[in-house]
Amino acid sequence: MLESTKVKTIVLAQYFRKDSIHITHIEKPYGEYSDPVVRIDRIENGEKTGLIEIPYENLEEVISALHKAEDVYASIPHNDVHGDLKSEVGGGA
Repeated sequence: MLESTKVKTIVLAQYFRKDSIHITHIEKPYGEYSDPVVRIDRIENGEKTGLIEIPYENLEEVISALHKAEDVYASIPHNDVHGDLKSEVGGGA
């Protein structure tokens, strides 16, 4: 029987929507003898729009890839899109 433990809900940093991801540990996802996985559900406007299940054997590799993505982001100059407005979001100061 599938058993789940909610690990964390992360609200995504989008000012105009309340999208999130839910991270859950799933024990016995495919029956009594199946290996546990980490499930990540994408929630958009209250509706589940996608999910991914990651076997624990691949978790460190996924985490490493996410850190590499951070490094790529940091290596590319980004303009402060709201800098001219002196505001964190659109609409002015």
